[in-house]
Amino acid sequence: MFENFQPGHFGFALAALGYALFWTLQLTVKTQTAHKHLLSTYTILSVLWAFDNFRGNELPFVELSSFLIESTHKMLLALFLLAALNRTDVTISQLFSTAKIRIVCLIFVSWLVFGGWIYADLGARLMGTLLLTVVMLALIEAIYRQSGSQKWQFKPMIIALSICLLLDFYLLAEAALLGKVNQQTWQARGFVHVMMLPFLVVAVKRIKSWGINVYVSRDIVLQSSLVLAAGVYLCLLAIVGYYLSYIGGNWTTLLQVVFVVVGTALFCTLVFSDAIRRKYKVFIEKHFFANTFDYREKWVELTRELKKVEIANHNAPAVCLTAWCKAIGYSDGALVKLPAAAEPEVLATTPNYQLSAADLQIAAIYQQKFGNKNWLLDFSDLNDHDVKAIHHELNGMTETFALLVPFYQNNQLWGCCLLKPLATEHLKLNWELRDYLNAVSEQISSYLFMSEASKELSENAQFMAFSRMSAFVVHDLKNVKAQIDMLLKNAKRHRHNPEFVDDAFETIEAMQSRLQNMLSQLTQKQSGIEHKKTVVMARLLQQLITERCAEHEPLPKLQIIQDCELYIDHERLCNILFHLIDNAQQATAADGSVTVELDVQNDSMILKIIDTGCGMSAEFIKERLFKPFDTTKGNAGMGIGAYDAQNFIQQNQGQLSVFSEVNIGSTFTIQLPLH
Repeated sequence: MFENFQPGHFGFALAALGYALFWTLQLTVKTQTAHKHLLSTYTILSVLWAFDNFRGNELPFVELSSFLIESTHKMLLALFLLAALNRTDVTISQLFSTAKIRIVCLIFVSWLVFGGWIYADLGARLMGTLLLTVVMLALIEAIYRQSGSQKWQFKPMIIALSICLLLDFYLLAEAALLGKVNQQTWQARGFVHVMMLPFLVVAVKRIKSWGINVYVSRDIVLQSSLVLAAGVYLCLLAIVGYYLSYIGGNWTTLLQVVFVVVGTALFCTLVFSDAIRRKYKVFIEKHFFANTFDYREKWVELTRELKKVEIANHNAPAVCLTAWCKAIGYSDGALVKLPAAAEPEVLATTPNYQLSAADLQIAAIYQQKFGNKNWLLDFSDLNDHDVKAIHHELNGMTETFALLVPFYQNNQLWGCCLLKPLATEHLKLNWELRDYLNAVSEQISSYLFMSEASKELSENAQFMAFSRMSAFVVHDLKNVKAQIDMLLKNAKRHRHNPEFVDDAFETIEAMQSRLQNMLSQLTQKQSGIEHKKTVVMARLLQQLITERCAEHEPLPKLQIIQDCELYIDHERLCNILFHLIDNAQQATAADGSVTVELDVQNDSMILKIIDTGCGMSAEFIKERLFKPFDTTKGNAGMGIGAYDAQNFIQQNQGQLSVFSEVNIGSTFTIQLPLH
């Protein structure tokens, strides 16, 4: 294979490797257009074409295999150019279903058969291939003419393909005239294809209408260029070593050993030096890429980092600081909150960074001078006028950080992030970096503000829970007071009645138990303990109407259709029933009626409280009746009676429904399961 190896074969080897890498990049493209499929097929065949020429065992166009692979290679390129002149959304099956493409394919196949087997003359093969090359040059000119305002997208592709085809035109024209192929011109094709391949990659990336968005990672460029540089360096070592062996004489071995060892040590130093690698990466990004960062990768990394925020554990400041550091690639930093009328507060710092007094003083000065400017400051830039002004107020103290990044809430300065890089991490603060850090700060600070708001909500929720519990206690106290009022009112008439005295002591004991339960709720900040027992509903309702509802008119009428027993919290049931009956009495005129009806249906107690009062509108029932702390009684009510009744009934797997008409009356229906 390598018997007649010539320098031109190395160019074809590089071409094969380059086309293989180009085809690998195309594997990342998910689009299924005809352009993508034809380009992929052409690229794969280009690998085979370059490898076949690399072997160098065949005479160009004389051997059948050389003619077939050269002709097929050009035919696929011609099909790709024809597809470029068609619509961009055409699939490969739709393209080959058109009549003109089928005719072209038939002509190609006929030429392969004719030139390969029927008339295998070198001159005919050269002239046919030359004609095909001219046709492809015409197709390229048509593509350029039709590209219109998008010429800048197609220019790299047109340059690359035109140069390759013009070289083929010169080669074939000369060969047709002289009757043989110039071997040196033939072997130059490999190097030309390698040099034109980057233009083709750029063109494919530029032409958005094809949907072939080839992505080249910065890390791949960095690593591949490092490998290339290492290869060049090792080649230089080999050349110098050979030269030393040529002139060294008796000192050949000594010079070679010393040179190789020193060269290897220098090579390892260059490869494993973080500072050199970082400077080289910055050089690559500045001169070969439009942006300092790979923003897609940075944004994905930032999103993953912010997912670590746990509101319950209040770890947002530490996570946000880490996200800030990783976003710019700095090792250390601190997160400082800047209250309007207080000293700066340190929320988080990295383990290796200790904030100095000068750092906090700078944060305070920044708050006074630049609070509404949203301006990033690079304290490593000693020519910055703002930095000079702040240094002037420090009285000789020196900051330990390099970059100050502010963040705002509702257009007010909330805090800042102080970032400290290592010597090899420092980046110059240009406009690109400013815009990037401003966008990152808005994203990160939203998580920080969400965490702070969560803390406030948690504290407010605790106070609200205590206030809500206190409201229920006050509501219960009103019920206790009503019992005391009733007891005092009846004491004047029945103080000498032994039965009344017994009932009074029983009532006082119940009130004492209820007050103890309310105090327990307040001191332990939790709901009171339920005291369930079996309750005979007819007896409870009769006692409730007689003892607690008799002082208001109209006096409720009790109708027992069917009595029942419930296992339930006796005290709370009495309170909600009293509240509902009392509300019915207050809503009904003295000459109206309030009826309490008890029945059993389908293993459920059905209790109805029916009045002929003022009634309620459907909107009031829907929007306000069961809304806590919303009352129509002014300062006389708490607005939680109906809400408490609904909650209690639902907690016992029951249902409270209301039907009412304005100026006609209302019916409250309580349904509770017996078991």
